[in-house]
Order: sequence, then structure tokens, then C-alpha cells
Amino acid sequence: MPIPGLTVLAAALLCSLLGGCVTTEGTAQGQSEGTERVASGKRTFLQKTFMTMDERCRPIPRPKGVLTEPPRHGKVRLATRKAAAEYGPGPFRHCNGRVGPSLAFEYTSKRGYRGADSFLVRIRYNDGEIRYERFEITVD
Repeated sequence: MPIPGLTVLAAALLCSLLGGCVTTEGTAQGQSEGTERVASGKRTFLQKTFMTMDERCRPIPRPKGVLTEPPRHGKVRLATRKAAAEYGPGPFRHCNGRVGPSLAFEYTSKRGYRGADSFLVRIRYNDGEIRYERFEITVD
């Protein structure tokens, strides 16, 4: 069983070593870890995005994503959006706040649906690193 906080710390260290990061658009970093709220039937870009920069904070082509488990009550579109990097502590901390292209996800629930939904994506960085991310959504 993972130890709370340790998994996040390990992920942050790995992210900072490899130059890939998770970004959040317009929210505090802690908010990105939980469930995202969206309006029923409205296309919404989710806050968590993924990007990579080199040591000089220049954007590297964004990671590629594949939807591995679609949502039950809506649909997801993968897109490119600009976002600010959030590397946290580590060798890439000087890139925090730098803007670059990121892999983003636009979710739309079925019309009239309200409740929980989720989906799973596989993210592949240019250096070959693969991550799986589950998005948890509350539709209001």
C-alpha cells in the first residue's frame, strides 16, 4: 500500500530528474490532485496538463497521450494548450512558471448527466518515459 505523500514526493523527484512535469492551469498545485468539477454538457478543459522543458527552460515537443479507458458518461478530446510549468524542488525548479505547449484534456459529459465520472490516459514523454494518469471528475 502506498504511503500518502511519499508517492507524490517520488513522482515529483522523478519528474524533476527527467524534465517532464504535470502542470495545472489557474489553480493551486494541491487542487490538481483531486476531483475536477465540470458543468453538465459543457466542454471543459481539465486543469491537469503535461509538458516537458530542457535545462534552459525551452519547451520540448509535448508528450503524446492515448485514452486507455474512456469515461462512461462523456467524451474526452486530447489537445495542445499553453500552460505554466510546475516542477517543484529539484534541478528544473528554475523553470517553474515558464509557459510552453502541454498535453491537455477537454471533457464533455452527456447532456443532463450529473455525478461522478473518470477516465485513464497513457502519457508518453519524448525520452520514452510512460505514465498512466486517472482523471476523476464530478459533473454538476
